[in-house]
Amino acid sequence: MAVQQSHTELVEACKRGDRRAMEKIYRMYARALFNTAYRITGDFHYAEDVMHEAFIKAFEHMDAYRGDAPLGAWLKRIAVNESLQWLKKYRRYETDRDEWPEMAAEDETPPDDTWQTEDKKRLAEALMKLNPRYRTVLSLHYIEGYDLQETASIMDISYANVRTLLTRAKQQLKKILEHER
Repeated sequence: MAVQQSHTELVEACKRGDRRAMEKIYRMYARALFNTAYRITGDFHYAEDVMHEAFIKAFEHMDAYRGDAPLGAWLKRIAVNESLQWLKKYRRYETDRDEWPEMAAEDETPPDDTWQTEDKKRLAEALMKLNPRYRTVLSLHYIEGYDLQETASIMDISYANVRTLLTRAKQQLKKILEHER
């Protein structure tokens, strides 16, 4: 319960314009928002930009946060929406496969150990070929571990729609992986 109170206090401080509270929230959620943006955009640098835009939007609209969902879920929904808007704007539905191995420079660390095995690399490449909504629902549910209801909340869609998207996304992913064998 103390964690929830801490979040509540931080949110209230942000609403008053407290930059320290904003920085604390940023540090708490930056990695998660970056990972979300990265999995949707497929590009390290664009994911950073999207993450920053998501935080800017969140802090500008902190008064809209009512606390009916966890702060992390609310922030994640903003990051998902920003990522999807970025995709629409720049039409980056596929990433050139040759970019994957050199994606991160020496001083940049990929968000996780995604690139350690050929199977994981193959899966990540296949994910990038999916429709962004399919990629998003798979990432939120299977990679980031959100349950179906949380995924629905983050994506601002119904529970039934999440189930349908997951089924279609898995079918499409299976086809892509089978085709590349």
